[in-house]
Amino acid sequence: MKTLLFLAMCAFILVRICVQASRRPSTRLYSIDAIVPAYNEAPCLERSLASLLENPYVARVICVNDGSTDNTAQVLDALQARWPGRLVAVHQANTGKGGALMHGLQHATAEQVFLTDADTHIDPRSHGLGYLLAEIERGADAVGGVPSSSLQGAGFLPHVRASLKLPMIVIKRSFQQWLGGAPFIVSGSCGLFRTSVLRKVGFSDRTRVEDLDMSWSLVAQGYRVRQSIRCVVYPQECNTLVEEWRRWRRWIVGYAVCMRLHRRLLLTRFGFFSILPMMLLALAGIMLSLQVWFGAARLHGPGGLALSVMPLFWTGIVMLLAVISAIHHRRAWLVPAAAFSMLYVLLAYAIWLFHGLAGLFTGREPVRDKPTRYPHVVE
Repeated sequence: MKTLLFLAMCAFILVRICVQASRRPSTRLYSIDAIVPAYNEAPCLERSLASLLENPYVARVICVNDGSTDNTAQVLDALQARWPGRLVAVHQANTGKGGALMHGLQHATAEQVFLTDADTHIDPRSHGLGYLLAEIERGADAVGGVPSSSLQGAGFLPHVRASLKLPMIVIKRSFQQWLGGAPFIVSGSCGLFRTSVLRKVGFSDRTRVEDLDMSWSLVAQGYRVRQSIRCVVYPQECNTLVEEWRRWRRWIVGYAVCMRLHRRLLLTRFGFFSILPMMLLALAGIMLSLQVWFGAARLHGPGGLALSVMPLFWTGIVMLLAVISAIHHRRAWLVPAAAFSMLYVLLAYAIWLFHGLAGLFTGREPVRDKPTRYPHVVE
């Protein structure tokens, strides 16, 4: 049953890709202001901002230095001197990402604003922003793109993550859009908004996942939130297991806390099909996996346990999906790397058990972590 459901999802996504492939990007060039919050982002800031400034859809880039303690301010000022009139440098005391975004929004003059992160690269030669803008022109108030992975300079873990990240995000958010009426989230690394709508709803620093909180607020207030799979951006990934644990802990606990904050949404169409399934599938997966693992270990020993943790059939399925990522990134070894993707499933299960459920009942979140940045080398 699980296999049939998965194959049906893949068939649906194939149809959706064909439909979106027939759509054309907007022709309204230089009609978007980009806002980039930056806290200690000096190693990667120049390349990320340059990719936006070279994009034909971007009129201006507004970068908010959120009280950085490294040389982000100096890098930003030097870039502003190179791009006068196109790059707006804003310096402020540290307020958090939500406050930095709202400060940057005060400087926006375009009807649409693109929000992204300082570690994220978007290919200026692509029409990704044009596809987001086309959704706005069709009536959307907010549109999310697809955050993939920047792999230049990355280690083993980012490649394992990248092996399935792109196809799985496309599958999940396409289904959420279809069944729930809106995607689970407009990612903070890739989202286009009507400026007027964003000013009305705004960002908050009441959670560590301000993009998720704001996305659900948009849905709760009746705004149209859409997903485009034609805009792909490339944020940096964590290179160590400790940093990956901290980031996933922030995401999962933040998700649990947002369910407390937006509990009225849980019994809506969006709640049933976009919010709740991720938690329910994780909890069901934990219980089923523990049962299978204990049974396999008892009957077949360590070898049976290893096969139950990484079933050969599903390993083959994920490696097949990884072909999509391998073609997209032009890295053939993403296919065998996908065999280790069970690591991320186990990571999510452990975080739900040790932190996620506690966050759901207490509303408490860990301190926001700051992953190590490395120089951005364009793929």
